[in-house]
Order: sequence, then C-alpha cells, then structure tokens
Amino acid sequence: MQESSSNKPLIIGTVVVAALVFVGLVWAIMSAPSDVVTPGGNETVNFNDAGAKFQGNPEAKVVVRVYSDFQCPACRAAEPALNYAVAKYGDRVKFVWKDFPLMSIHPNARNAANAAWCADEQGKYWQFHSLLFSEQASWGPLPNPADSFRSFANRLELEPNNFGTCYDARRYDGQVMASVQEGNANRVNATPTVFVNNTRQMGLDQAGWDRVLTAALAQVETPVSASTTTP
Repeated sequence: MQESSSNKPLIIGTVVVAALVFVGLVWAIMSAPSDVVTPGGNETVNFNDAGAKFQGNPEAKVVVRVYSDFQCPACRAAEPALNYAVAKYGDRVKFVWKDFPLMSIHPNARNAANAAWCADEQGKYWQFHSLLFSEQASWGPLPNPADSFRSFANRLELEPNNFGTCYDARRYDGQVMASVQEGNANRVNATPTVFVNNTRQMGLDQAGWDRVLTAALAQVETPVSASTTTP
C-alpha cells in the first residue's frame, strides 16, 4: 500500500529529526570523558610499596603490582598463573601484593586482608594467603568469618592468642585501606588488576605472563655482547 502524498512531509520531517537526535547522541558519547582504562598502555600511576608484601627480587627493574581481593573468585582463579610467574621470573622480577577488597560485593574481604597481616606478625603471611584462596568457598559466604580465620591460624601453628588479639583489634586495617585508596587513585575498579611497571594488564594466564614479562625484561636488561676474545 502506498503512503498518501499528504503524509510525506511529516514522514520526512520525522526522519530528519530522528537522524539529528542520533547524531547528537553519538557526538555526546564520543566527546564525553571516559573512565574506562584500556589495558596495555603506560599510565601515570603512583605506588607506595613501603611495608608491602612482595616475592621475588627486591632490586628488580621490573616490578609487578597485583591489586587483589581474597574473596574474589577471579583472583583465586588467577593465582596458579601468578604463582607460575613468581616461580619462573622471581630472580628478575619483584611481585608486590596490593590489598584491594571490593567491599560492596565481598563483605569478608577486608577482614581477610587483616587476618593475613596478623599471620604476618608470626612469619606466615604467604601460607595464610594461600589458605584464604584455597578455602575461599568455606569462609567467603559466612556472616562472620572470624572462626574460620582462627582455624587457619591453628592449622599454621600460629600462637592463637596473639593472632586473635591482632585480628579483633583490626590492627592492620589502616594499612589495608591505604592500599585501597592507592588503588582508587590509580583507577583500579576490578580485581585482579596487574601493573607491570606502569602498564596495566588484565586476565593474564601463563602464556600472558610469559609475553608481558619477557617484553618488560627486554626493555630493561642489557643484552650480553658476544665475546671478541681471540682464541
């Protein structure tokens, strides 16, 4: 059926207006500032690693900083690849842990970070760290994970009263929250977020760690020149 000729100006006008609205929306979206950060590029970021837990070479020129959350399933899934990288590159790279509990969706993560620091008082930070991830499904959903954390402390043969006093006092909460504030300033909004020096990386598997660390090391390590000694 053909449209009546009397309706054609109205139809044309409606199409023109819709097109102008669409163009305006596209322009607004394209010109608006964005908070989305594209991984893989150098950024202006600032880190304070004083007192932070780390693994690997303390004098390394390549520093990996991992913003992570003990209650985060994606962080737990990322741990094997991270451990692989630490084992393979630990003599040439420094790996720094940054607490970044996503408190709005992981209500126990902040307490878990405190518990790990209390274990550190007795020299068992990384062992407690590993237990938090391996047992995440058991303590994560609890209304109050304190008893689980005390159980982990017992399994690691920590002195229970000292651990309990430290945990109940939230002795390291200021340190945990300082790490969160640093992450916020660096526009971290998901975990795990990794910085290799000043380059943001996300979702690294073993092959990804090999790729980014090999490239980073190549930029800072001087190749060994061939010997010119005559036999």
